[in-house]
Amino acid sequence: MLKRSITGTVIVVLIAGFLALRSFVDYRLFDLFLWGMAIIGTIELQRAFGERTDKFQKIIAVLFSALIFPVAVFAADYVFATAMLFVALNLSALVLSYKTTTVKSTVYNIFSCVYPSAFLLMLHYLNVSSLHYSDLILAFAVTPVVDTMAFFVGSLVKGKKLCPNISPNKTISGAIGGLIGGIITSIAVYLVFRYSAGDVIWNVWADVAFYTLIGVICGVMGELGDLVESRIKRELGIKDMGNILPGHGGVLDRIDGLMFASVALFICFCVIM
Repeated sequence: MLKRSITGTVIVVLIAGFLALRSFVDYRLFDLFLWGMAIIGTIELQRAFGERTDKFQKIIAVLFSALIFPVAVFAADYVFATAMLFVALNLSALVLSYKTTTVKSTVYNIFSCVYPSAFLLMLHYLNVSSLHYSDLILAFAVTPVVDTMAFFVGSLVKGKKLCPNISPNKTISGAIGGLIGGIITSIAVYLVFRYSAGDVIWNVWADVAFYTLIGVICGVMGELGDLVESRIKRELGIKDMGNILPGHGGVLDRIDGLMFASVALFICFCVIM
């Protein structure tokens, strides 16, 4: 528990540090943090795949995660073209590395380009388009609280299992507790970083209703992301994606809910508003 707490504190300090750099130096510095997570997450997933993908395919996947963020930051118009180039390169491996590459391994590899890099790219776009770093704080604050509340409420109340075939320890009561935690956190972030600064979108009650909706959506997406990763790990026969974070597993084990919630946040703040 001590090891987990220390690691959690380091993660919070790291996120806070990059958010400070984003706010007071250059917003693109936060992309360095996202970039690092994308590369490490891809390496973790490729290690988990083992022999399901060959060495040539692993290089393609890691290269994609290493290039897509610099392209997004410095040549945004070419993001889609870059993504399609790597899809073509993955398919070309069926010929270039035909002895060890199969259609199935190609699907695995294209999946590793989408998960996590394409998901984390949503946070990059939120970072670029957001006038307020509170929108980014929402992503990094809501999902951990959802996880924590789900764990404590589920352990205390117990009850019917949520998805016993995918994650036997998760309960419906825990999921509801997680959603409540997400709502409270979303409203708290709004009150601290938006309303207290006098930056009101419509009026306080309309804003609270909107951020309540944000909390629900992010909570649902975060819990769904957690279940998706549980299913992936069960399929691969592993407990954790990595061990780079003592007491927490790998980077992917920590950002599974964040990746899904980031898609919802991007839509809410960049499309709806």
